Amino acid sequence: MSNGFKESQEKGADFIIINTCAVVEKTQRKILKQANEFKKTGKKIILTGCLPAVVQTECEASADAVLGAQNVGLVIKAIKEIQKGNKLVVLKGKEINKAKLLKQTRPDPKNVVAITAIAEGCLGDCSYCATKLARKKLNSFGTKDILKEIKLKIESGFKEIQLTSQDLAVFGFDKKQRKLLLPELLGGIAALPGDFKIKLGMMNPTHAKIIFKDLLEIMESDKFYKFLHIPAQSGSDAVLKKMKRGNRAADFIVLAEKFRKIFPSGVLATDIIVGHPAETEEDFQKTVELIKKARPDVLHVFKFSKRKGTADYALKDYPDRIKKERSRILNNIFKDYNLKRNKEFLKTKQRALIVKKNEDGYLGRTLDGRAVAISKGKIGEYKELKIIGYKWNYLIGEE
Repeated sequence: MSNGFKESQEKGADFIIINTCAVVEKTQRKILKQANEFKKTGKKIILTGCLPAVVQTECEASADAVLGAQNVGLVIKAIKEIQKGNKLVVLKGKEINKAKLLKQTRPDPKNVVAITAIAEGCLGDCSYCATKLARKKLNSFGTKDILKEIKLKIESGFKEIQLTSQDLAVFGFDKKQRKLLLPELLGGIAALPGDFKIKLGMMNPTHAKIIFKDLLEIMESDKFYKFLHIPAQSGSDAVLKKMKRGNRAADFIVLAEKFRKIFPSGVLATDIIVGHPAETEEDFQKTVELIKKARPDVLHVFKFSKRKGTADYALKDYPDRIKKERSRILNNIFKDYNLKRNKEFLKTKQRALIVKKNEDGYLGRTLDGRAVAISKGKIGEYKELKIIGYKWNYLIGEE
């Protein structure tokens, strides 16, 4: 930070900036509770991100300044207004190229992962999504600025570059001349000098299938983990139509099969929403069948959460017990087959990049992007590991 201010650890900070998420109500409650707990200690709170666009009144009650997702550049102004005894609330703003904003340029001693946003907003109109209320229309950031930011991070010591946005697949679709689509951007990143790995964030099936052939070709580069995150959300076409997802369940299966054909040991991640008001028991069984067929390596199951301002907010919600039961069923299916899959890696040798240090040791990722835990290592180094154990969600290795 600049203008006479400096970053500090949470304990010693006078101002706390919370970049919020509005996807589910549970997260909203946690964020606002945390903000109020900070306020009780005398700290000044600035809430930004998606949540203010969904529950502005609640955010204003819990913070000393509230900034919309397009207004993060006003943080310094917000601090100065708070010092004057004023409360700054700004929720509207023009699109900005966030790749130009000052980012962290040196890795944490315990973490060599750099998160880089390439766009915000999307082209979808999902009936349950509150994020679009804040992020709104697609805004792809400047390619040159993205490459400059990533180059700086690599030179500073980051070893894993995670690309994020609401939907990576639509990068560049908002430009009049569609020359800068995702595969071209990825080619530019892969061409940067340095020893690093690229991990791709979420991309929806509707637009992923448009660029998929070129995407898979680019991913053959050694710079990429063979990791793909494509949210299916449901195995029922009727539910997907009600959700306004813009694709059919078969689209996800086709993409999954194409990915696995080229990268047999690659890591496929997906998201599922259970308990949508339009989801009958028959619809849920179709989702069960989809998961059993696709057998994703990473499965995120979300219980439907009504969000104010969305099309689904007016629908009659299922009791939480039904959503919990459907979530339990899917997670049990996933844990069962994934435990057996991870067993297949036992006694194999895997090259892994050590990316994080945690309380129990270190987290590494294999060249495919599969999580592996080891007891000792050095952040940022590659290790030749022998897999000596496994859990349902990660491998256990040793040198």
